[in-house]
Amino acid sequence: MQPPAPKRDGYQLGVSIAAFVGAILVFLAGLVCVLFLLLLSVVPPTSSASQGQLLSATATFTAFALAGIVGGGFSLYHSVRALFLNRSSAQFRLPWFWIFLVLYVGLLLIASLLNYNDLPTSNVPATLFLIALAGLLPALTVLALALRRIHYPREAKWPTSWRRFTLAVVSGATIAVVLAAIAELILTAIAVQQSGISSSVIDNPNLPLPHDPKTIALLLVIVSLIAPVVEEAVKPLAVVVLIGRLQSAAEAFILGLACGIGFDLIETSGYISMGNQDWISVAIERSSAGLLHGFGAGMVALGWYFITHPKSVNRNVLLAFGCWGYAILQHATWNGSFLFQLLPAPIGPYLDSGTIPLGNITMPASIIVYVIETVLMLLFFLYVTGKLRSKQQPPESSSESGKRQQFNQMPMVAQM
Repeated sequence: MQPPAPKRDGYQLGVSIAAFVGAILVFLAGLVCVLFLLLLSVVPPTSSASQGQLLSATATFTAFALAGIVGGGFSLYHSVRALFLNRSSAQFRLPWFWIFLVLYVGLLLIASLLNYNDLPTSNVPATLFLIALAGLLPALTVLALALRRIHYPREAKWPTSWRRFTLAVVSGATIAVVLAAIAELILTAIAVQQSGISSSVIDNPNLPLPHDPKTIALLLVIVSLIAPVVEEAVKPLAVVVLIGRLQSAAEAFILGLACGIGFDLIETSGYISMGNQDWISVAIERSSAGLLHGFGAGMVALGWYFITHPKSVNRNVLLAFGCWGYAILQHATWNGSFLFQLLPAPIGPYLDSGTIPLGNITMPASIIVYVIETVLMLLFFLYVTGKLRSKQQPPESSSESGKRQQFNQMPMVAQM
């Protein structure tokens, strides 16, 4: 008689089925984006403005196509292994963070050299490849830094698996982006309608900053209230689904970070491509976007872990709301930094119209504000990852394990 097969975990089975169906849908959506790219390839640009719009649309659909086909393909692979083969996934690990940082600096130098020599950077495939690397490398730097800081000691298990990481980063790059776009569109339309201000003031980024208090208040509501609340709520949805089965707060943070980075890759690709020929300057400005979105989503996921694992920390509810509040406040402060450009002279006018030369690249003076905010975010990021690192328990050595086992086998009288 063969022993009965062990009963499968219903929760794991349900997540596997949902991941399998979701991976198929994401893969099909990637194929649809490829069709749109083929249509865009036969549209001739009629002016420099249309050329810039065409590049932006091409970069956006390329990002979604890669997220759908590559990310969906990996998700499908892992979901098949979990659903039909019932196999575990390998531990998720990355090389040292400085490797990605050096590659990113080298990319900026090469792109700057191409721009300096007036080489044909308008070549769409080459430009899209450089844009993709400009968005990917800084995000991988942040992820690798967090992973290495949390992984302690070296012989310990890594915080999460490739299967869960893939689910997190793909969900952040697909469903989170779609949900955030729909929710922000609806809430922004409501805010504009209630304010009575023309939507052209909000929709045109080339217009100068308004000085009307009512318009400034509307901008603050949109960029520092609606956008942070919506985006921070939807980015780590994949982690919320898995929150009951996560092994540690460190795993929740890493998976939330992956969700935010997936979201950032799509958003940053769109922003950089809007710069057209000046995309290098936009790429430099967006260098810390991976930290902004990833760290925020990681803090939200950490809050969900604390609220659902009350025994993990003391005052878990207070810590959870603190994590959520920080993520929203960080995002709101970043988006509302344009207020510094409205300060009295000489600070406000300099930040509004001043420039900073960086070799052959000219950056707006407002980047000073974002550099300061990035440094503050990075310091707190290092603090949080350090606290999560300290919570990791080093594994027992073989001698300690043998002593403990020998002690447990002693008679109770001898142990007293």
